[in-house]
Amino acid sequence: MKRCVGGDDLGRVDKQVLANCIEACFDCAQTCTACADACLSEQLVAELTRWIRVNLDCADVCDTPGRVLSRHTGYDANLTRAVLQACAQACKSCGDECDQHTH
Repeated sequence: MKRCVGGDDLGRVDKQVLANCIEACFDCAQTCTACADACLSEQLVAELTRWIRVNLDCADVCDTPGRVLSRHTGYDANLTRAVLQACAQACKSCGDECDQHTH
């Protein structure tokens, strides 16, 4: 996931960086949802249950910071940091799982 805020101070967010981060969160959510949906059409769908779940989890977790950051007229820096960290972890977990299914 792209770094979404400049420096450690969440109070001085570059608007273009923020817009890029919001877009990246929503793009990730959409991509993971599409991947899970594609897996559901596979003949051996039962073997893909874990992968589908990881994709759907990542989609849900990445949708949240996109929504939270979109309401950026006022925010709690600790909450913002936590949802971004959760999104980054979900993306890492999903990426690790995808690496096991390189075909």
